[in-house]
Amino acid sequence: MRQLGLGISEKDYTSFTKTKAPTRLAGRIVLRVKAHGEAYYVNPLDLKLYSLGRPADAFALMRKFGLGITNANLRMIGVGLLK
Repeated sequence: MRQLGLGISEKDYTSFTKTKAPTRLAGRIVLRVKAHGEAYYVNPLDLKLYSLGRPADAFALMRKFGLGITNANLRMIGVGLLK
């Protein structure tokens, strides 16, 4: 998450929880840098932040918001390397 998440300020976090996150963050994972790197998922449907908390919380969110995919469609996604 540290490599792919986007750090946000406490000011931005507070504003996102009062209203909603901007559409440019839809589907992203944001990290509260000043709050020990707490991770949140920005749901593209409602632009609300959902805490990824413990691993069990993150898996529950994946089950709730995840979409199914066929093996044939999965094979069409390119494979890359993380640096």
